[in-house]
Amino acid sequence: MSRYVSFRDFDWVLMSFVLMLCALGVLQIHSATEHTKFAGAHIRQIYWVLAGVGGMFLMSLVNYQALLERIHWMYIAALASLIAVLLFGQKYLGARRWIKMPWNVHFQPSEWVKLILILAVAKYFADLHQRELSWSDFVKAGAIVGFPMLMVLA
Repeated sequence: MSRYVSFRDFDWVLMSFVLMLCALGVLQIHSATEHTKFAGAHIRQIYWVLAGVGGMFLMSLVNYQALLERIHWMYIAALASLIAVLLFGQKYLGARRWIKMPWNVHFQPSEWVKLILILAVAKYFADLHQRELSWSDFVKAGAIVGFPMLMVLA
């Protein structure tokens, strides 16, 4: 399933507002750390903003219909990662939410589970094909979100 990618269709106005917010954040970091031992932290923030913009453009090349076709498997993987936190998770600051990976890397599954849930609920409502929504449809959507939510709360 290929698609034509055109950056003419990109929302450049939204992008300019996001970059203005990022610039404001960089200025705030600069002014808050100017004469402290953290001076220069705004430079690292600029690098993170640039990396984020680059990642955003890379992700815009991904065909989201292909993601939606595989959302069932991603949802299962998300649930498995939350179960792994309950079984193998490291406790930090009184909460068990991280999985320690090799090379001293820590992974927090609840962060990517949020993205998976957005796609799963979008796929669920898209598959209803514009028919009238019933209460059972909302209950099913609530179950899609509720089960991982309860696992995160545990």
